[in-house]
Amino acid sequence: MRCENCGAELADGTRYCTNCGAEVAFNATQENVAENQQQTSYDQQAYNYAPQQQYYPQPVMDPPLSVGQYIGMFLLMAIPIVNLVLVLVWAFGGSVNRNRKNYARAILIMMLIAIVLMIILVAIFGITFFAFWDSGYNWGDGFNSF
Repeated sequence: MRCENCGAELADGTRYCTNCGAEVAFNATQENVAENQQQTSYDQQAYNYAPQQQYYPQPVMDPPLSVGQYIGMFLLMAIPIVNLVLVLVWAFGGSVNRNRKNYARAILIMMLIAIVLMIILVAIFGITFFAFWDSGYNWGDGFNSF
């Protein structure tokens, strides 16, 4: 058998030329026909099966909090020690509604920001106050001391 593209000698049943890589149109013998029919019947049997569907569990969605629940949370946040305990339980508790957990985490972040700002402001005003205190400024004279 010869390649029609480059003329190289090829073995019988070769599909591609080993010299140039072109596809060879070969004369199918009885063996090749039988192999092709067997392969075709095998392919048809392989595709007769229905694909198995995958099961993807849906995430459990927490119901949204009602207006009354939000009002109750705001009222509980007005009680000094109870608010800190409840915020910690809601933020890090396991079986808490996801909406309540996110609310509690947001409150904790806002508390931390407020504490940091308070420390900065107390430091600034404290330094300013002690600077005036030590400067010997006579507070009783008002603006006439200049």
